[in-house]
Amino acid sequence: MFIGSHVSIRDGYLHAAKTAHQLGATAFQFFPKNPRSINVKDFDYTDARECSNFCLKHNIVSIAHAPYPTKLISDNEVSKEKMIKSIINDLEIVEACGSIGVVVHFGATSQLEPLEGYRKMIDLLNDVLSIWDGDAKILIENNAGTQNDMGITSELLLMKEWVND
Repeated sequence: MFIGSHVSIRDGYLHAAKTAHQLGATAFQFFPKNPRSINVKDFDYTDARECSNFCLKHNIVSIAHAPYPTKLISDNEVSKEKMIKSIINDLEIVEACGSIGVVVHFGATSQLEPLEGYRKMIDLLNDVLSIWDGDAKILIENNAGTQNDMGITSELLLMKEWVND
């Protein structure tokens, strides 16, 4: 079992890992970039690799959480291309940090039927995965309090019919 908390990257990825270690954590979560923006971040690759090495040495597991505006399904004006670039950027950062992956939310479907929402999500994921070839994973988290029914039951999360359309 791994125990940890969310840790700030304000002073870098390595510092975040060291903070988790000093707290006695065996795991930590972090935002790979500004949690309020999907802008692509130029990151310090050396710092990220040092974070990875530190975590390996101390048996610490890390997972990133995509910035809050990151959505696999969107009703707003954020372009699909911008979202894809942001998710790829997150994956590049977490790969360099040696993290398992990046948590991404479903998104809002207030104007969509659930099946259309799932199709949009799969379409965006296929576009991301056609570009991404690293080991870091996309970890999909359903949304709490968004007033939609997507992913609220195991059956919906495991539904096969819409995947094979």
